[in-house]
Amino acid sequence: MLIDVHTHITDKKFDADVEKVIEDSNCAVIINNGMNVEDNRKTIELSKKFSKVKVALGIHPYDIVRMDEKDIDEEIKFISKQKIIAIGEIGLDFTYEEKEKQIKYFKKFLDLAKKMDLPVIVHSRKAENEVLEILKEKKMKRVVMHCFCGELEVALKAERLGYSFSIPPRLVTNKDFQELVKKLSITRILTETDAPYMGAEKGKRNEPGNVRFTIKKMAEIKGMSEEEVENSIFMNYQKLFS
Repeated sequence: MLIDVHTHITDKKFDADVEKVIEDSNCAVIINNGMNVEDNRKTIELSKKFSKVKVALGIHPYDIVRMDEKDIDEEIKFISKQKIIAIGEIGLDFTYEEKEKQIKYFKKFLDLAKKMDLPVIVHSRKAENEVLEILKEKKMKRVVMHCFCGELEVALKAERLGYSFSIPPRLVTNKDFQELVKKLSITRILTETDAPYMGAEKGKRNEPGNVRFTIKKMAEIKGMSEEEVENSIFMNYQKLFS
């Protein structure tokens, strides 16, 4: 069964055909990750229409930087009252400004995840070392490093801490992702799309069904059958999100 643990099918690029995208995906589970107040609400509403769409709520670093702190705190309160499968998308992105504000709210979201006993789905662009240190500081256990693009040495440190990595279809063409998959244990790998981004073909809309391309490439890299990879990832998903 195909699993997409990190997608954004509430993006406007799916407004015209989101139902068809979900139906055609052949995914057993699609975890839509909220990025801000509006997107969190859209994610909840979409999950009410489609049982395979699961809810992760958070605030993306891009929005953390731009939101008023009072509004962020209110959204954290809102999220704390929802029935969800994970906290995400959260994290740090040091291509944006206000690093201290990002760190403050990343920690707040990690505290919320611990309180709610939920896994976290983490964004870490240009801030991989800082993210890892904070996760260690907070003693986080159930962590998905989403679309990790940092140094391999940092990834292996995260793996030793028991963290998992969700790999997008960009794996098909990206040598860094290929090396990451080669080095990681299959027990620490999940599939994602980050749709509509990170597809196998740049410039073309990505969607949940494209995890099949990731599975195929993983099987090639790992010397496993596609069925073996698919089953392993489903078990990894169950262990982390149950």
